[in-house]
Amino acid sequence: MQFYVKIPPIGRKKLLMINTLPMIIHQHGGVDYEINVPVVRIGCSRNANRDMQSTQKFIDGVRKEGSKMHGPAGVCFKSRYLLTNEDVIEVQGPHTSGEIEFIVFTYLSQMFVSVGSDHNDRSIDQMWTPLLGKIQDTAKTKQMVPAVVARDAWPYDDVKEHWDDIVLKSMVSVSGNLVTYQEFALAELLGIEHYINNHSWIKDEGSFLLGGSGPILLAESSGMYTGQSNLEGIMFPDDFYFEMFDPVLDRTISHSYDALSLEEIDSFSL
Repeated sequence: MQFYVKIPPIGRKKLLMINTLPMIIHQHGGVDYEINVPVVRIGCSRNANRDMQSTQKFIDGVRKEGSKMHGPAGVCFKSRYLLTNEDVIEVQGPHTSGEIEFIVFTYLSQMFVSVGSDHNDRSIDQMWTPLLGKIQDTAKTKQMVPAVVARDAWPYDDVKEHWDDIVLKSMVSVSGNLVTYQEFALAELLGIEHYINNHSWIKDEGSFLLGGSGPILLAESSGMYTGQSNLEGIMFPDDFYFEMFDPVLDRTISHSYDALSLEEIDSFSL
């Protein structure tokens, strides 16, 4: 099957592979229904904290240490085939991790919201190249592994008026116990309206936006993560559970997946 789509800024029709995701839409006060959404474009927000001054201070600190880094509230793009709602993803090596994000997508001119994990390959978060020198390029870490989205979604209109109240939470397994990895309200992140006003492609059919993530609960807070995380508290678990809770309408969307490494821990490629 072939699917033609106009991809800005190129402005030409390209023949691209199809990635279609089945989604169940849960309407408040309405009947649930299923759709099959063609993934046309995937945008990933970077440095999406609503406190722009704090974000810029962090970026300035990274640049002061000699690394090139993108600015706040930017969006990078991910290949359309790198989004799934399966229960297992394959990754290259053990140093990958998930981070919970809200996801908004457009289908038949209507916007829907869900929750997902923007999985990253942390082994290349920072690197040095002869061409660019020392860089911190999250676009490359995102492109190395698939992102995961739940199979359920809500119409954006259902939650638009109480968007900031929605809570995202992720958990991972540590020594056989499921522990909280992240938990924050969407009030901490830039909202959908910010992206609609600055990135018109979000309203295009089949466009998906991963809206950025919140802080990680650092290893020092519990002592349980010792040996399973790096100095920033980022963990490299084999599983990842995430959920989006709407306290106003009292409903939840959740999903979980396993990350299957294609390489042995001591392999040369690591």
